[in-house]
Amino acid sequence: MNQPALPAAPAPRARVPFSPSRALIPGLLLAGIAGLLTAPGLRAEPDSAVSDKFMPYVQLAPFVVNGQQLAISIHARTGGDRRYARDFAEEVVKVVYEAVTPSTGKGLVIIGRKGEPHPIFVFRQFLALARAGRLDPTVAARAPELVATLDRWREVVNDEEGQSGKDDLEFEKIVTALPLPLAGIGAKLYQVAWAEGFDPGKLEAKLCALRAADLEDRLFTHFDWVFYLPPKNAFDHVLDELVAEAVKEDGAGFFARMAIKGVLMVVKPRIRRAIEAVRQGLLLMTVVQARTDYDRDQVGALTAAYVEALVPDDDDHRPVPTAGSDHDRAVAAVRDAVAAIKRGKTVPAAEP
Repeated sequence: MNQPALPAAPAPRARVPFSPSRALIPGLLLAGIAGLLTAPGLRAEPDSAVSDKFMPYVQLAPFVVNGQQLAISIHARTGGDRRYARDFAEEVVKVVYEAVTPSTGKGLVIIGRKGEPHPIFVFRQFLALARAGRLDPTVAARAPELVATLDRWREVVNDEEGQSGKDDLEFEKIVTALPLPLAGIGAKLYQVAWAEGFDPGKLEAKLCALRAADLEDRLFTHFDWVFYLPPKNAFDHVLDELVAEAVKEDGAGFFARMAIKGVLMVVKPRIRRAIEAVRQGLLLMTVVQARTDYDRDQVGALTAAYVEALVPDDDDHRPVPTAGSDHDRAVAAVRDAVAAIKRGKTVPAAEP
């Protein structure tokens, strides 16, 4: 049977005002930087069975802002992961509550366990099978939805849409540290992968056996938004590799390598802080998209304001703010961005 054609890469559009790969991650980092089980009747595991395994790890986190409890749940499999995900989500959702909307909705934050693959690799496996004609046609027909979701996510992280080459390499270096909203077909694919223990062979067999009815999401339907958060230290091994690459730079003598290493050791905390700010910004983006009527550019402006309050853009030559807590600065910055949107100034002027 003929498979639906997957869409070509989107044409470049107006730039989105959120560019962590260029402005928020220091330039020093970027510069240094067999057969399938396809027997008839093999079907995906029922939602009830997935729920029986998945939901026991979900607990409501007791967030309270101005006497109002926020309905945010955490899925974690260790106490340390749960504490980190709770603190991570609490800070971001409080900023949304105070600066954007008190209607933050019922949210679920899923923190990945160390050693588990990032959902993007699950999505790429699905898309590869779709392109190869290995999926049921009604299932493959959902591929464009997933492509659009990934394009939007990548657009937010990269400097501009439609870019390739250097930006692609930078994106691939940090992709495993980046959170990802889970919605639509993406949410269901994550559930299927989780039920299979993220085993590539088992997952391939399951994906090839899926039918359209299996893609109905009954597990996450009572949440307004779902957010996948990589483990806390997901970026550390990447950062160490980048430092090692810089130190081994061709043509650098012993003292030059030591100088590079020394500088990078000093910069590493700021790089880590920038990545964490980007991760938090992606959660803010997810909640605002789900709970407001702001368009994509407006959401991008609010996200940029939040991240840049935590890690100002070095290219702007602005002093790093020291007054007030990170929370206070973030709330003030996002409120200013909301006010600018209301005045009709949605997106900052493009750079010349």
